[in-house]
Amino acid sequence: MNTGMRQNTATRQDIQLRVDPRVILSGQLLELNSVELRSMIETELQENPALEWLDEGMYELHQDEIYRSVAPQELRVGTEDREVLRSRVNDAEETDWLDFAASFDSLEDHLEGQLHTAANGELWPALELLIASLDERGYLDSPLEEIALDHKIDYEILERALEMLQACEPAGVGARNLQESLALQLRYAETDEAQMAHAIVTEAFDDLVQRNVRALMRHFKAVPSLIQAAFDEILQLTPHPAEGFNRAQQWSSRSRSVSVPVDLVLNRTEVGWSVEVPGIDSHDLVVNRMYRDRMEAVAKRRDLAEEHKHLATYVQRANTFIESLRQRGATLRRVGHYLIEHQSGYVATGDVAFLKSLTRRKLAADLDLHESTISRATAGKHVQLANGEVVSFDVFFKPALRVQQMIGEILATEKPGEPLSDEKIAAMLAERGVDVARRTVNKYRDRSKMLSSRRRRSA
Repeated sequence: MNTGMRQNTATRQDIQLRVDPRVILSGQLLELNSVELRSMIETELQENPALEWLDEGMYELHQDEIYRSVAPQELRVGTEDREVLRSRVNDAEETDWLDFAASFDSLEDHLEGQLHTAANGELWPALELLIASLDERGYLDSPLEEIALDHKIDYEILERALEMLQACEPAGVGARNLQESLALQLRYAETDEAQMAHAIVTEAFDDLVQRNVRALMRHFKAVPSLIQAAFDEILQLTPHPAEGFNRAQQWSSRSRSVSVPVDLVLNRTEVGWSVEVPGIDSHDLVVNRMYRDRMEAVAKRRDLAEEHKHLATYVQRANTFIESLRQRGATLRRVGHYLIEHQSGYVATGDVAFLKSLTRRKLAADLDLHESTISRATAGKHVQLANGEVVSFDVFFKPALRVQQMIGEILATEKPGEPLSDEKIAAMLAERGVDVARRTVNKYRDRSKMLSSRRRRSA
C-alpha cells in the first residue's frame, strides 16, 4: 500500500491582453464629430484640474515633452522580444496606437472581418459587392440576377458568396426579406419550440402573420401550447439584423439639432489645397504649470508620496488627453489629403460624376492604417468641399449614393411635359461613364422616393 504524497510541480503560464487606457481614449476621440468632441473637452476640463486652456503668452508644452509623458519607456519595443520585432511593419515609423483601440465597427467592417480569412480570391469581390449592397436593416434588397447583370459577375459565384454572407453574425444578415431573415436566425434550432418556430416561418409564414393558431395546429398537428411557445421564440428574434450597428448615426442625430457639424474642411486657395480640422485641437490645451511644477517638487519627498501620486495622475491624464487630441487631428488631415489627391474633381466641384470608386479598406491600405481607424475617423462625420457644400463621408464610399444623386440631377433638369423613362436615364448615365441597367435606375429611383415617368407626367 502506497501512502506517500505526490507533489505536482507543473508550471502554468497565462497570457492576458490588456488594452492601454490611452489607446481607448484615442479611439473614443477619433470617433466623435466636432460637436461631440467639444462637449467631451468641456467635460474633461471640468473633471481634470491639471488641464486648462492655453492663454496667450502662457508657456506651451513642446511635442517632445508630451511624448515623454504619454509614451514612457515601457511602450518601446525591447530588442529581446523577437516576435514583436518580427511582426513590426516598419521600425522607422511610430506605432499608431489607435489600431489597438476598442471600436464600434460598422456593419461592413464587422462582416468583412469575419469573411476575410475564409473567402478565397474568386469569392472576395462578390462578397464585397454584396456587403456594399446591404441596406440599413442588413437586408439585400436587390435580386442576385440584377446584381450579376449590373456588375458582370457570374451568378453562381454570387450564390456561393451569399451563402457565406448569410452564415455570418449578426444572424439574419444578407436576407432578402423578413421571412428569410427570421428563418436564418432559427436555422440552428435545437429545442422543440425553436424547431417549430423555424417550421412555421419557412412553411406557414402567412398564418404566422395572421396569428392563425388553428390553421397552424392543423398544418403541423401540434398542440396549442407548442404553437404559442413557437410564437414566443419568434418574438425574441430581431427583424432588422443590422439595427445594432447604427451607433454613429444615433450619435450624430443627438448632436445635430440646428445644423450639420463640419469635421473636415477641404479648400482651394491661391497657393494650393488646404486641409483644416475645425474646432479645438491639441494646441488649444495645456497642462497646468503649477500642477506640473508641484509634482516635480514633491517627487523625491517620501512624506508627500500620496500628494505626488495625486498630482501625477491628473498630469498624466491631461498629457494623454492632449496627445489623443493631436492624433485625432493628424489622422483626419491624412484622410483629407488623400481625398484631395484621389478625388480632386469631386472635392473641387461637388459633381458626383467625378467620384471614383473607393472603399474604406483601400483607404486604410493606402494610408497604412488599420481599417478600424478609418472606420472611426469617417463614421458619422461630414466634409466641407471646396465649393462650400457639406457632404457625409459616406458619399466617398457608397457608389449607390453617387448614382442616386446623379439620377436626381437628371430628373431635376427634365422637361415637365416630357418625363424621362428609366431606360433613357440609364442611357444618360452611360454617357457620363456610369453603366447601370434600367432595373437599377428603377431601384435607386424608388429608394430616393422619386416618382415614375408615368406618375411624373400626371403630376
